[in-house]
Amino acid sequence: MHGDNGWYAWEPKPYDANALEIYYLSMKPADRERVPANEWLDYLEGKNADYPERALRRDLERVRQRVEAMRRDPTTPDTRLADDPMKYNPASVDALVELALGGLHIRSLGTILPCRLRYFDPVARRAGLPPDVAALVERMTADEVTLCLVNTGQLRERQILVQAGGYSEHRFVEVRQGDRATAVDGATFTARLAPGAGGRLTLRMKRHSAPPTLRFPWNR
Repeated sequence: MHGDNGWYAWEPKPYDANALEIYYLSMKPADRERVPANEWLDYLEGKNADYPERALRRDLERVRQRVEAMRRDPTTPDTRLADDPMKYNPASVDALVELALGGLHIRSLGTILPCRLRYFDPVARRAGLPPDVAALVERMTADEVTLCLVNTGQLRERQILVQAGGYSEHRFVEVRQGDRATAVDGATFTARLAPGAGGRLTLRMKRHSAPPTLRFPWNR
């Protein structure tokens, strides 16, 4: 930056503001080179296998620390600012957005949530993962996502509706499990998970190929 007194705020490194967001949207190798060290991207590229476990443990530790800080807080409702307790907020969704949705947690107010996948419970007719269902995005390229789905429950079959993009802005082309491939050609597909069962799916897609919408799949 440059002002009346010349250059200021100089840092001895390449300019990388929003480099991660730019790469996420473009998925171009040239943009990837500009992103600073990033554990999540390394994991998606097969270089950081234990990242999901470490991220989960880190978030759980953050919850413990924040709750402990709340309990030690000596202030009262009469002596603290209305927004001051936010520093004790135990909620941490960065890793959840990365690992379950293949997305970025954008902290600015009023922005959209860029993510490669979104989930719905077609039985309860609500957004989010169904009960007992776990999802992990293991790999992500410009046109493919490797998704692991597991029904952790031992008694009931579960159904999960998977959507391409947070706002249905992408389109699935094909869903592949092992040697079996199924053409989709749409924004969603439904998977059935037997009790205690799981599987790894390779999802081929065309990104940013449809008008975005906030409507739930069964309302379109």
